[in-house]
Amino acid sequence: MSIPFRMEVEDMQFYDPTHDWAPFSRKAEVRYDPLTGQSARILYYPIDDLPRANHAQMAAQTAEFCPFCPDKVERVTPRFPEAITPEGRFHRGASIIFPNMFPYDRHSAVGIFSGQHYVQLEEFTAPMLTDGFLNAQAYLRAVLAHDPESVWQSINWNYMPVAGGSIIHPHLQIVASPEATNYQRTSYSAAQLYRESTDENFYDVLVAEEERRQERSVGTTGHGKVHWTVAFAPQGQIDIIGVLPGKSRLVDVEAGEWAALADGLLPVFAYFDSQNFTAFNLAAFGAPDVSNAYSVHVRVVPRTTLGLLGTSDNNYFKVLHNEALSLKNPEEAASELRAVFQTKA
Repeated sequence: MSIPFRMEVEDMQFYDPTHDWAPFSRKAEVRYDPLTGQSARILYYPIDDLPRANHAQMAAQTAEFCPFCPDKVERVTPRFPEAITPEGRFHRGASIIFPNMFPYDRHSAVGIFSGQHYVQLEEFTAPMLTDGFLNAQAYLRAVLAHDPESVWQSINWNYMPVAGGSIIHPHLQIVASPEATNYQRTSYSAAQLYRESTDENFYDVLVAEEERRQERSVGTTGHGKVHWTVAFAPQGQIDIIGVLPGKSRLVDVEAGEWAALADGLLPVFAYFDSQNFTAFNLAAFGAPDVSNAYSVHVRVVPRTTLGLLGTSDNNYFKVLHNEALSLKNPEEAASELRAVFQTKA
């Protein structure tokens, strides 16, 4: 079964003062997510190269006081109750996971995966990321064993302040709850309905359809363990999706699949860097149960500021209408990212 990729193109007419008041039109696209039906807008806004943020000075100023650096992390970060782990924290390689002192939900943890305070995009390595994800998974497994109700789980990352990161030192946010977030609830329910009406897994069909069309498909990593595509209806300037076919819960993802995910993130980061994006949001989602309707997937959206005022790339459309705006055409972004994958993945 194919997936409908629905869009509407609108043209606005006006007289252009920059061309001696000649009649002019500019289009905008409204695209609908093929799973949930939620809309997103592609604006044809003529932006120049994005300003490249330099975080070196901020990193230098904050390193001395950073609670996640090796000389302080074991002294100043909290410890888990024995029911979660007798050791108080989770360790794997350079990764350390400890409770979030300002929790998002019933179970909320912070996971650092490098002793280095400021890790630039080109400095991340696959082993570093893999250890971070595997350690986060170990925490989620411990939570589930202790509290079987907390089935809605996610691994999240705000990289740099413009993306919501309050500390320069790179760190994950790991959350488990009996209650779903809006995205988890909407995507899971829609995937279940799709399965009931078609007897197919939406994400399997999406991967096959995107690879057939070759409009937004980027490639695979780990010999097909993770399939990468650019979202048709993006949730930001660029919205990159990595799908792990055959896995529905985060706690069931295997070590080789986490490694394949890490391998795919490196060219994504390289692409962001080439486009002067120096910040991003990332989230990995899974089903609350073993499901033949849902697949584990990660979404990565770069973040930036716009113009001389440093304007946020989120405005009233995203905050109050819950509708994303993108200044980057998904098919153009996919073509550019595909070239990076071919050389780096």
